[in-house]
Amino acid sequence: MKITPIHPQEPKPEYNMPFVPAFAVEGGRLIFVAGCGPIPPYHMHPHDPAEEARWFKGGIREQAMKTFEHIRMVLAAGGADLRNIVKMTIYLRDIADQNVFNEVSAELFGKANPPPRTVVQCVLNHEDMKLEIDVIAAV
Repeated sequence: MKITPIHPQEPKPEYNMPFVPAFAVEGGRLIFVAGCGPIPPYHMHPHDPAEEARWFKGGIREQAMKTFEHIRMVLAAGGADLRNIVKMTIYLRDIADQNVFNEVSAELFGKANPPPRTVVQCVLNHEDMKLEIDVIAAV
């Protein structure tokens, strides 16, 4: 499988782009990961309030790291990892959290070719949940 970044123009270093505009994928299969957040993919319903408090502990950085742990777990079950992500959609409760999210993203994906993404501000299904991410990966 080959994943190639697509740049319609040469990105300037001073732009400090937190994503690549597009990737082309050749010879792979796709994995579509449902929205993940700081809530573990498998958990009791209805939620236990004590567990909820642990899930939503911390700010955007902590919740983003937990979210990526859950994404890693799902991707691993499909034979992939974060390097296989070709598209992310990030749902933020507060768009002001985008700068901290960009720092987390740079730590996890590097600055050379982070995956294409869309970021939207929206109401999430729990008042203490700061983000949710769905991804498409190619393996």
